[in-house]
Amino acid sequence: MRAVSTTRRVVFLLAAVVAVALIAAWWTKGRCLFDGGWSGGEQYRGWCYSDIVPLWFVEGLDRGAVPYLDHPVEYPVLIGAQMWLAGIIVRGVLPGAGAPGFYTVTVLLSAPLYATAAALLYRMGVTPLRVAWAVAAPSFVVYAFMNWDALAVALAVVAIYLHWRGRDVGAGIAAGLGAAAKLFPGFLIPIVIIARLRQGRRRDAAGHLGAAAAAWLVVNVPVMIAAPEGWARFLRLNRTRPADWDSIWYFLQQVRGEQFGVSWLNVVTLVLFVTGAGVILLLGTRRLDPDEYWRVLLPVLCWFLLTNKVYSPQFSIWLLPLMALALPRAATFAAFAVADLYVFVIRFPFLGGRQDITPAPGYDLFAVAILVRAVVMLWIIAETLTASPPALRPQPAPFRSPRRIDREMAMPSA
Repeated sequence: MRAVSTTRRVVFLLAAVVAVALIAAWWTKGRCLFDGGWSGGEQYRGWCYSDIVPLWFVEGLDRGAVPYLDHPVEYPVLIGAQMWLAGIIVRGVLPGAGAPGFYTVTVLLSAPLYATAAALLYRMGVTPLRVAWAVAAPSFVVYAFMNWDALAVALAVVAIYLHWRGRDVGAGIAAGLGAAAKLFPGFLIPIVIIARLRQGRRRDAAGHLGAAAAAWLVVNVPVMIAAPEGWARFLRLNRTRPADWDSIWYFLQQVRGEQFGVSWLNVVTLVLFVTGAGVILLLGTRRLDPDEYWRVLLPVLCWFLLTNKVYSPQFSIWLLPLMALALPRAATFAAFAVADLYVFVIRFPFLGGRQDITPAPGYDLFAVAILVRAVVMLWIIAETLTASPPALRPQPAPFRSPRRIDREMAMPSA
């Protein structure tokens, strides 16, 4: 009875931490938005910028435009659907609320997704303190509602959880849907396939791949057919986009004194990522049991962010649940939390300075912040590949339907 009571208190306390973190994340942006809106560069000087606010207008949601059909959207399809749903709610329930209403509705749609991810981490046996890493970290508080990453984060955690439970078809569906929101949940798919093939479970590997592909296609094909130009906007943007402020490539351009060609950059970043990810997979799978290959997703994703030509600031929250699951030591997490907060504090006044909003730090300070974070992320990669991973609950037996159990029992023994 005492153990049950203690568990309930822990769950209640963890739920309170999640709630406080979500409220704090809402407040970091809303405090500037609800005092009459941004003025005089407040979004930069006050560290309260959110993409959700300008895209209410840029994507035509304020006038009822349907993503992809009426206006090409720069995000994958499920993000466009979430934006559209929030727009419908604002215009139907909160007419006249404008950008503040759109931000509020987006927060209300996103918050349960983050809470679901936290709950699944706890169900996997992640300690409450580590769950708090994912939801109370500075990166989460300042970036949770900067963009529409909640859906992809939640689906990535769902995919890992279902794979951990042995439900690889469900994990494939979640990963495929996640990739239809942001690319990174799709990185889990080859890891699961490799794990199942190493176990001789070819049917499970094929089921995972087929489910992931089917989920992605079901979401994307109707939009591809109905609005091919609007659907392709995301691909065109990423193909033609130069090195972003937060990337290592932008720093190298400043050292070089000249921009890299976009086509060259696309090829080099792809080759570096694929090569490095292959090495990480090779090293990680040598140390881990196939049932734990999914832990390699953390160093693979770190490497992707380091080699990619774009590191939008909110991408850091992709890493947080994976750190709670796979990062061996708290010290490494603390180093990332400090380094990423350092980037945040410098980044927005720096961008404000690009629009003549002063005072503003120069690029040198911003470059130092970017490099410090990059070093910490390399540390995360190295530590995840060399140190023992944190313990979780024993993995449950793979799910088997009653029909499958009956079939197996009916099979003659060898």
